[in-house]
Amino acid sequence: MSAEKPKSAKFPDLPSTKDFCLSVPLYEQFEYENERDNPFFALEQFEGTLDFHCPECGQHSVFTVRKNNYSTNSHYTNYIFTLAFNCSRKKSHQALFVFRAHEGILQKIGQMPSLAELALPDLRKYRQVLGQERFKELTRAIGLTTHGVGVGAFVYLRRIFESLIEGAHVAASKDAGWDDDTYSRARMDEKISLLKYHLPEFLVQNRSLYSILSVGVHTLSEADCLAAFPAVRLAIELILDDLLEQQERQDKLKSAAKSLEALKASGGRADA
Repeated sequence: MSAEKPKSAKFPDLPSTKDFCLSVPLYEQFEYENERDNPFFALEQFEGTLDFHCPECGQHSVFTVRKNNYSTNSHYTNYIFTLAFNCSRKKSHQALFVFRAHEGILQKIGQMPSLAELALPDLRKYRQVLGQERFKELTRAIGLTTHGVGVGAFVYLRRIFESLIEGAHVAASKDAGWDDDTYSRARMDEKISLLKYHLPEFLVQNRSLYSILSVGVHTLSEADCLAAFPAVRLAIELILDDLLEQQERQDKLKSAAKSLEALKASGGRADA
């Protein structure tokens, strides 16, 4: 028995239907070897449901798959198929995902709603820690990936990363004994070490994220950036989650202190 041919490191394994529809950027390539066996049969014949944000309803909903629409080309050398869904809240609200199998490569080549539209409701919470301008850059980064623009998406994520570092720098500059000359001469990984008490632990432990973003901007291809984008985006969101948690805790502390001060001023009467 011959050994199984190892899968190329350039092409990842086929994702699940849910991930392919809701997470994978357009045009990311997935390799298949034997077109006669139709290795993407489970995707093509999907009969389940997906749970995601319905832009028309304005809330999450369960989407049920409709009958697939197939290409007239019966050969997988250039085969296009779709997955169409109806919203369970209102059937006229639809979602569509278009796939192409061509010369051993499977890609998602179109979708509606876009990845940016699907992601927006879950991203809104970050506006309060990013500010309006940086929040727009986050949504633009995701929007660019839906059009196969990976390098541009990395540019926006790097700007967000740099703004987080600068915010910590502003806070640290108020500390006694802060040496701004040393900071200004430091490389980014050194700056992060200097700011470790003003940054989320996840960012400090994963300071190499900045070099990854810089390599993406200056060296990697569009395809490489698109393939790496989900992991880099997740890292950015984890950093923002930490900042959001810190901000919420500070807001609670201020609210509690204000309430206790008011209670003290009233002589301890809660109804005063």
